[in-house]
Order: sequence, then structure tokens, then C-alpha cells
Amino acid sequence: MKNLKEIFLVFFKLGCIGFGGPAAHIAMMQDEIIEKRKWMSKGYFLDLMGATNLIPGPNSTEMTMHCGYERGGVLGLFVAGIHLFFHQLC
Repeated sequence: MKNLKEIFLVFFKLGCIGFGGPAAHIAMMQDEIIEKRKWMSKGYFLDLMGATNLIPGPNSTEMTMHCGYERGGVLGLFVAGIHLFFHQLC
């Protein structure tokens, strides 16, 4: 449960302050997830980024869900994805 709360807070924050398009969102995720929180290595983050480039759709949304999944499993994926709802409210 602690991880789910942390995932929610991180992506809620990024959803509220993340303006500038997908590239800006991914850069902010990289700073928050790799540099500040050390959830994963930079190499693994880049591997996930490569995977999102193969899948059609918005890369930053896919990266959000990948990172949530890596931190909190299937529930983490959904919790991270909820940030999109809050991004529209801010």
C-alpha cells in the first residue's frame, strides 16, 4: 500500500505541474523517478522508453503506466494512470 500511495503522489504532482508536451513529461519523470527517488536505473528507464516508442499512442502516458507497474504491479499501473484525470483538473 505504501508504494501505491507514493505512486499516486508522484504522478499527481507531475500531472499538476507537467506542461510542455510528452517530451517534457518524460524528462520530468526521469528526474523524479531516477534521480530523486531511485525507483529504477537510467538504463532500465531508457529500455522502457524504447518499448513505448514501438507502441502507438502517447509516449508519456505509456511511460507513466510502465513506471507505475514497475513500482507497484498491476495496481500501480492503474494508480499511475489516474494522474491523467487529475492533470485535466489542474
